[in-house]
Amino acid sequence: MHHWFNGLWGRFNRRDVYIRTSGPGFELELRQGGAEGKPWRRTFPTLDAAVDEAERHMAPEQRWTDLMAAHRRGAVARARREPHDPASP
Repeated sequence: MHHWFNGLWGRFNRRDVYIRTSGPGFELELRQGGAEGKPWRRTFPTLDAAVDEAERHMAPEQRWTDLMAAHRRGAVARARREPHDPASP
């Protein structure tokens, strides 16, 4: 649903912030160091509450970018490259 990246690289500098739907709520995941980094997760009852908490963790002096548009473009590009199997649902 949301994925922000602070634009820095390396396991000590990179920060990622994710918000995903999680059953009846919204899961906020903070991760330092990229995919191998240790996650911190909490669930919130509303998207607004999850976004408010996420914003508290995003240092204003860093250049945060919402990567969801890039994720969507990648999914569309993959769908165009992959042949469709009419037998699959």
